[in-house]
Amino acid sequence: MKTRIFSSVNTKSSPYVQIDTKKCKACWECLKVCRTGIISKVDLPWHKHAIIVEPNACTGCLNCMSICQYGAYSTVDKTRQEVEKRRNCTLTNFIINNLLLISGFVMIFSGFTLQFGFHMTGEKVVLHELQSESIQYKHLREIDESRIVCGFNYSVWSNIHKTVSILFLLLVIYHICIHWRWYKGIFKKYLIVKNSQVIILSILFIFVAATGLIPWFIDLLGISSAFRILFIEIHDKLALVLVIYLILHVLKRSKWFVTACSKLKR
Repeated sequence: MKTRIFSSVNTKSSPYVQIDTKKCKACWECLKVCRTGIISKVDLPWHKHAIIVEPNACTGCLNCMSICQYGAYSTVDKTRQEVEKRRNCTLTNFIINNLLLISGFVMIFSGFTLQFGFHMTGEKVVLHELQSESIQYKHLREIDESRIVCGFNYSVWSNIHKTVSILFLLLVIYHICIHWRWYKGIFKKYLIVKNSQVIILSILFIFVAATGLIPWFIDLLGISSAFRILFIEIHDKLALVLVIYLILHVLKRSKWFVTACSKLKR
């Protein structure tokens, strides 16, 4: 087997055995007795030891542990491994959820700044007027791009909102992916009513994201369309409702944050 020093699958343990590379004397006897050939070499002049390169292929024959006269191999403590796995999972979720909180707060703050600091300073939009393609966005909304709010003008706040919104969208997609089994479970077990708050939040987020991205793409394409203004108006109104559901969602899971913090401190 080829030596794979920099492979991402290199590990010091399999589900059955683990190797202490400090005890390994690079005699390579374990490579000879390994039935599945999952043990390879790190054979550098200054760094030599055996390494398990395909941990999932290990059958647990323990031949490597039996042949090693230096005691480099030992059985894996599965209880400890499970605890460590859960801890790593909790840490990942804790980091993602905190990033969601921070990016969500910045997204909401920048969105409110754009609405109340710039958009809502002008005349109120009348929806039936949007049928006229000649009506321009700036005229309808009376955006004062030279105005400074909290040290930034409209352009800066708009870029902040767009950037953080994309980050928030990616984090939410990741959050949904790791909880996909839960989503499937509530539909299979007919628990939609019981979890209606989360379902409504998810649907709201999809609509808010769509009505926010569509006007952006229209603007990037350089198309002057009244539909762009209509999408922005829908986005602004739905975003206000979404904020309420986001706050309720975070408050409902505040206990999880406290529990996660206590687990990570151990």
